[in-house]
Amino acid sequence: MTGLLSDEEIRTLCQEEPPLLHPFVPRQEGKPSYGLGSFGYDLRLGARFLVPLGGINAVLDPVNFPREHFREMTAERFFELAPHSQVLAESVETFHMPEDVMGVCWGKSSYARCGLLVNVTPLEPGWKGKLTIELANLSPLPIRLHVGQGIAQVVFFRSRRPHRTYGEKEAGGAYQNQPGVTLPQ
Repeated sequence: MTGLLSDEEIRTLCQEEPPLLHPFVPRQEGKPSYGLGSFGYDLRLGARFLVPLGGINAVLDPVNFPREHFREMTAERFFELAPHSQVLAESVETFHMPEDVMGVCWGKSSYARCGLLVNVTPLEPGWKGKLTIELANLSPLPIRLHVGQGIAQVVFFRSRRPHRTYGEKEAGGAYQNQPGVTLPQ
């Protein structure tokens, strides 16, 4: 079968070995909500963040990334994102994408209405790891991000296995098996 995966298909993939994602919540819980939806999965915000240091004259270059201009922070309950700023975060869930499934991620509406922009690159076939999530506050006010609650929704699509999966591409799978929030490689 090809196309968008329903809740039943996602549930089945999460019960296989290795599971599509872990830990898996088979229903919607929390606020903002997380867990299995009708045609997707609402993932949770993890506790680790990479915060850019302000006031530094640096250029963010993905080819030669200045790692020293970020500091790691851990939040227990929430993280307040300053106005007009961004942070890198991680998902609670670890993913193991099958070779014939791709995921696309969008922000949740409650956060979008606060001015939060959620950016996640596609979850490619064959990719494994925790997601790094870029969060940008477009609002003139701080936004409170709730650790362990829903931050974004992933929808999954199945097709034939591509000629090359994530780890087989010529550029290599730089982010394969990333253990959490990761700066550009």
